[in-house]
Amino acid sequence: MKPGSAKGDHYASIMFRAIINYDNKSSKNLEKSLIVKTMPFVDGPKKEMLKKMNIFDIEIKMYSEVIPKFQKMLKEAGDDTELGGKCFYAATEPQDTLIFEDLTKKNYKTVSNWGGSWDVGKKAIEKLAKWHAMSLKMVSDGDQSLQTFTNGYADDTIREVPMFKYGFSDFVEMMKKKPEFEKYAPKFEKLLKEDPIRKSQTLFKAFVNGDKTNFFVLNHGDFHIKNLMFTEKENGNVDDVLLVDFQLCIWGPAVIDLIYTLYMMINEDDRINRRNEIIHYYFEVFTETLNKLKFSGEYPKLTDLYKDFITYKDFELIMFTINLPFINAVKENPNFDISQIMHGVETRKPFYESESYISFVKKMLPIFLHNGYLD
Repeated sequence: MKPGSAKGDHYASIMFRAIINYDNKSSKNLEKSLIVKTMPFVDGPKKEMLKKMNIFDIEIKMYSEVIPKFQKMLKEAGDDTELGGKCFYAATEPQDTLIFEDLTKKNYKTVSNWGGSWDVGKKAIEKLAKWHAMSLKMVSDGDQSLQTFTNGYADDTIREVPMFKYGFSDFVEMMKKKPEFEKYAPKFEKLLKEDPIRKSQTLFKAFVNGDKTNFFVLNHGDFHIKNLMFTEKENGNVDDVLLVDFQLCIWGPAVIDLIYTLYMMINEDDRINRRNEIIHYYFEVFTETLNKLKFSGEYPKLTDLYKDFITYKDFELIMFTINLPFINAVKENPNFDISQIMHGVETRKPFYESESYISFVKKMLPIFLHNGYLD
């Protein structure tokens, strides 16, 4: 047994790599490498939060029911895309456990840092668009099972995690100390009084609340750069990407995953300069996939997607003010303890003073202002 992931790669699970030696009827001394995934078993705030979020039940259902259906749909449509690795075993008793094939044996690897890569990100966006299209097709054809995925960050437990409880106010505190942010600080102070975490959660509760959202799909729900693995061709170009960690899948507006893509999958320059290109490329693959699947319902429009970005702008502001400083800090120092960042009270404040984060804030604030995000 060895650690199955690097420090800082994953928060919600404990990962082991198990090297199994075995014999069968025809051969002896065979070997197989497996990835064993389990819930945190040390008592504390992290264990309690994840237990309430029901993440293992979600992932077991994804691997046992949903992903096989998606793979069958793609195959029948003449598309040989693989979405993720194989899950060999799943159980909730006596301990939450999932056992997967070890994708490193097929030359898949994780992205080494949180900075993001356009080549990897573009491949991931392709998989995401196909994933979303298949979910819309399934529900349109009468399979309502995907609409039972309504947990994840919609649970109010997340609001009590210190990172989310105090992160927005930490951001405002930083702004008030910087003369260059003088005209923006009052706008964010006003947003703070309106409880931005609660407002951002309306995105994750959109289906349950009966919102008239334009673009409902099954979201991955935690679509970041560490939740995929990729292979390279001999020339160094990205060959394939596989998605992992389906613990927070949720039926809701597609902008959940797209906002994740912009802030936790793509690097800073592409986040700004390629934003509309990313959204359009996603929509293009999404529509092409619906055509392959012979979708007969009403096709969403690109303008519908942009409307949802505005409707749920509060979630993007949370990504900007809370998640991004954390991602930036782990990128600069991979040895940071993610649990301490999320549950500690004073740990995060220095992250808001990072030169790289301040630089990005300067670029983004005028964009938010001009797009009406700060009204």
